[in-house]
Amino acid sequence: SQLLGEERPIIVSLPTDYDSTQADYPVMYLTDGRQNIWHVMGTIEVLTRTGSIPPLIVIGIESTNRMRDFTMTKGANQPGSGGGHQFLAFMEQELIPYVDSAYRTHPFRLLEGHSLGGLFAASIFIKNPDLFDGYIVMSPALWWNNEDLTKQVAPFLKAHTHLDKALFFGIGTGESSPDFGMRKELKNFVDALAAGQASGLRYERKEMEDEGHMSSALLSNYYGLKFIFADMAFPDSLFENYSDELFLSHERQIMEKYGSLAKQSAESYVRLAFQLREQKKFAGACTVLQRSVEAYPFDVGLMNLLADTYGLNGEINQAILVYQQAIATSKKYHYLREEEFEKQIDRLKNK
Repeated sequence: SQLLGEERPIIVSLPTDYDSTQADYPVMYLTDGRQNIWHVMGTIEVLTRTGSIPPLIVIGIESTNRMRDFTMTKGANQPGSGGGHQFLAFMEQELIPYVDSAYRTHPFRLLEGHSLGGLFAASIFIKNPDLFDGYIVMSPALWWNNEDLTKQVAPFLKAHTHLDKALFFGIGTGESSPDFGMRKELKNFVDALAAGQASGLRYERKEMEDEGHMSSALLSNYYGLKFIFADMAFPDSLFENYSDELFLSHERQIMEKYGSLAKQSAESYVRLAFQLREQKKFAGACTVLQRSVEAYPFDVGLMNLLADTYGLNGEINQAILVYQQAIATSKKYHYLREEEFEKQIDRLKNK
């Protein structure tokens, strides 16, 4: 880094299918990368596989001097502190451009930080809100300089009345009592956000029961990711008043916002499809299940359900084609369900 005058190691975690696709991926930047990368990667793998979040590139930034890099102002009796602006410049002018040039990145960016790293993440939201779209702020050291950052929230929101951002704040109940210390300082910060009433801003504060300063990070990361990407889920209106147009529009929106591989959980597609089947809206159920098979091309169970629904809708040829697709997939991945699907094809042909 020319700006920092030192080498800064980074850890890069690519999605499992990165090399087999041409898709672009949102990027999650993680402070204290060496300490947090393993539990973050595990959580992302589970949530991606289940359709709760899109696949992400994770950039773990290894720490060399946390007190210097994560504080925007000098602290009393804290020599070497106050270098946060330089570290922010490094991220904005060197690290992010490098990542964007070296990997297939989607414009959506997410920042996660813990403790002093959480203070830094919250500081970036105030100092340069457009650099990231989502923030996971874990057990932040908001006590820094007598809660100076919290005092900046009101004037910041007065100047920014609309913010299309998502912020999650997590902390353990074991970190302090509710009315003093880090839990109270975090509540003060979130209360200041609430008082500002900026339109478009989504935020949540969650306390992790029976967790301390270090152990709460795992759960804060999990719930933070779920919150940041909560708008991927189907809106209630889709279940209350389904239309193909509304369904496909929602799927397009999440793919535009989070990348072409964003999807629902398989269970969500099935739940909506079964509701439509019960309502005898078989064409709509076929639309939903077609999308589910596109999203989960290895799932012969979804293919089976789609083929069955085509049959209910009187589209026998389409049903046979999907069963043939299921047979080919079963052979390729050794699911041993070919005979089952062949019997279904025979049944349809003999109708």
